[in-house]
Amino acid sequence: MWRIGPVSRGTGTVLAASILYLLVLSLITALTSPPLENLRRDVMMTSISPFTRPKPDIVIVAVTEETLASFPYRTPVDRGFLADIITHIQAARPRIIGVDLLFDQPTESDKDGRLQTAIEAAVAPVVVLSASPRDGLTERQVEYLDAFAPSAERGFGALLHDNLDGVVRGALMGRETEGGWDASFAMAIGSVVGVESDRELREMVYYRGPNSEPFKFPLYPAQAIRLVPSNWFANKFVLIGTDLPNEDRHATPFTLLNGPKTGDLPGVVVHAHLIASIISGDKITSLGQIAEIAPFLVAGLLCLWVSWRPMPVALKPMLVGAVLAVIWIGEAYAFAEYAILMSAVAPTLIVIGLSALMGCLAWRREVTERRFIEGAFSKYVSPAVVATIARNPTSVELGGEKRVITSVFTDLENFTPLSARLSPEQLAITLNEYLDTICNLFVEHGATIDKVVGDAVVGFFGAPSIQDDQASRAVALALSVGSLSQQLRVDMARRGVSIGDTRVGVHSGPAIVGNFGGKRFFNYTAVGDTVNIAARLEGANRSIGTRNCMSSAVADKTTGFLFRPIGLLYLKGRPSGIDACEVLNSTMENQALCEEYSKAHALLAAQDGRAATAFEQLAQKHPMDRLILFHRRRIAAGHRGADIYLFDK
Repeated sequence: MWRIGPVSRGTGTVLAASILYLLVLSLITALTSPPLENLRRDVMMTSISPFTRPKPDIVIVAVTEETLASFPYRTPVDRGFLADIITHIQAARPRIIGVDLLFDQPTESDKDGRLQTAIEAAVAPVVVLSASPRDGLTERQVEYLDAFAPSAERGFGALLHDNLDGVVRGALMGRETEGGWDASFAMAIGSVVGVESDRELREMVYYRGPNSEPFKFPLYPAQAIRLVPSNWFANKFVLIGTDLPNEDRHATPFTLLNGPKTGDLPGVVVHAHLIASIISGDKITSLGQIAEIAPFLVAGLLCLWVSWRPMPVALKPMLVGAVLAVIWIGEAYAFAEYAILMSAVAPTLIVIGLSALMGCLAWRREVTERRFIEGAFSKYVSPAVVATIARNPTSVELGGEKRVITSVFTDLENFTPLSARLSPEQLAITLNEYLDTICNLFVEHGATIDKVVGDAVVGFFGAPSIQDDQASRAVALALSVGSLSQQLRVDMARRGVSIGDTRVGVHSGPAIVGNFGGKRFFNYTAVGDTVNIAARLEGANRSIGTRNCMSSAVADKTTGFLFRPIGLLYLKGRPSGIDACEVLNSTMENQALCEEYSKAHALLAAQDGRAATAFEQLAQKHPMDRLILFHRRRIAAGHRGADIYLFDK
């Protein structure tokens, strides 16, 4: 039987959560994208569309509330009055007259006759509104409508309202009937003047004026039409309709930014926009689903790649947003310049949703990897290195980089005799306690632990993280090692275990730092002459009697520490000397000691004969100071100057 472990359960949970997330994303996209897409299109149509001035001359004669106030009845519109208007306009020889009024029932017979005669006798073509039972008319109304001025062209006046918010965004060019094809009012006018148009449903073209307001076609109140010079209608497209506050008004894209008072347009004005687009050939182009999806497919792949890549979390949404912004700006430009309209909201929501999911999965992957790395390496590698690897796993790759570091070597004095005296169990307990103490000090001071070899702990500052104060950290570490190892000696002595001093060597300089463990082992270490010199300085402590020995390359980069010079050390295998010094705890007693010692050392460096007396006096005052005793012995042996030649490692 297969057993499902924690990793499998975790993977299954993530998979189930991802599927649920995708289902929710699909639902949210389906519910929110249509209204948001409408919102986007309305804003573009009224603010950046290329449709700013219609080419054909269209004028509107509007029946207003003032017009109706002069009639004995409100509806239908007085047909005798309409006959007079058509006769007056006809005299100017317009290009066409379109009557956006429905003549579906009789009124006063003489006036009905006059209107029919005016329409039939017109030299310019006249298009009147038609309708059918699907528009709510009865059979009797349809019969009357068909018989009224039968020579006039007809087109149905139904407008295409969006099911979501009732805004007229689509242009209905016509519709199939049992007898063939019924043209819309606008398409019928276009056909009469010789402009053929395809029958496909299209996006409604609206012409915009300044400040995102609708273009204002010349509009004359019907009651004042006799005062308008007839030549104002010459060779014009004349539309007759109503402009009433509560009748035949339709929400348009302009309603969004201007409100219903300005944005809701009379039906005759909506027809005017559509007629103008048909006559002008202005049309909104749709590239089709494949062409619309293509930019978002490329952008989506790029966004998914960005979301999956290891990088700062805050940077990912910024890059995804930048990519999508480029697409949106590009599509806005295509619409503003070429009237190309593409869907953007649904693909954007999908890209954002998938990028968010990919980002979460990437974050989970990085957290899992970080925990694995921290768990796998924390007991074997310096915490500083573990933190760097957790932030950047590629840093474990083979190779190194040149860095300026400060290398620190420590060694326990007389460890070999100690290991011979203690049992293996006691030795293990003692050594582990000692190493815990020293390693903790390295970590507390921000050092990278390079290796632990027996009782020796090796580390460095300046890598993997850059540390501008690395020299000061190293000197402070040397002092802490000296103080804490002394306390540890006292504590162990009480338990009957005698350990020696801990010696420290420190040097600063360039080194190659990185993973030098081959392909099988991870070994983050530093190699180079700087490391070798630090090791030799640590070994020099045995000969000169100091607890710490550091180069001037370290001391010169620090302030606030108490140093005393050792001399120019010539280490084994090196042709040039290293100017070395020892750091002491800054107490009043040590300050006085350093002042006296420095004077004696200056005499020694100058090969002044008084140096012997100075060190003799110092030895009497400080009989336990091993560096003073070292110099006294050298002088007694006939050595002059501060050049010290050491032949041991």
